[in-house]
Amino acid sequence: MVAIARVKDNDELATLVTNKIVDIEAITKTETMLAFRVYSKHDLDSMFSIGL
Repeated sequence: MVAIARVKDNDELATLVTNKIVDIEAITKTETMLAFRVYSKHDLDSMFSIGL
């Protein structure tokens, strides 16, 4: 599963991953990947659409 998180800065991302996501019992491992290009909501919707 891939989750997209929008945060203001790297510190906020670190807090999200290390303090929030790890508290979710079903999540046993995470891998953080950074993207530096900004996409519009329309672009994201079309990229992740499975055609339903």
